Amino acid sequence: MTGVDLAGFAGAVKALAGRAEASLAEECARAAATEYHAALDVTTPVLTGALRGSMHTMGVTGGGPVAVAEVGSDLIYARFRNYGGTIRSKGPWPLRNRATGQVFGRQVTQAGAHYMENAEGWAEGPISAACKIKLDEMIRL
Repeated sequence: MTGVDLAGFAGAVKALAGRAEASLAEECARAAATEYHAALDVTTPVLTGALRGSMHTMGVTGGGPVAVAEVGSDLIYARFRNYGGTIRSKGPWPLRNRATGQVFGRQVTQAGAHYMENAEGWAEGPISAACKIKLDEMIRL
């Protein structure tokens, strides 16, 4: 009968637990951000490509057992394009599209595209798979 090194195994499991507690959440958050970016490439409305091109990971916060990746855009109209709303002229002149010359009137109401939420649906499976890969990579004893 071959002897089993239970002390060595226990030490390896303890080291694994320490690594997981220290960095697994952050690694998964970064992997999730990558997958969410890929989904945003599908769901973000495109007129000029500026909105899609502006999407980036704004930061990863936390650590230990909990980490969060914040993904979005710094463009002023990104929130409006996602949620919709009404834009009003700040003077007596109508709103217009400078590029096309189209005139809209003194206010414009637009429905939101909800592309950020749609990307969540697209990315759910890939995010889960990416986090499983990170866990599998870490669990090699």
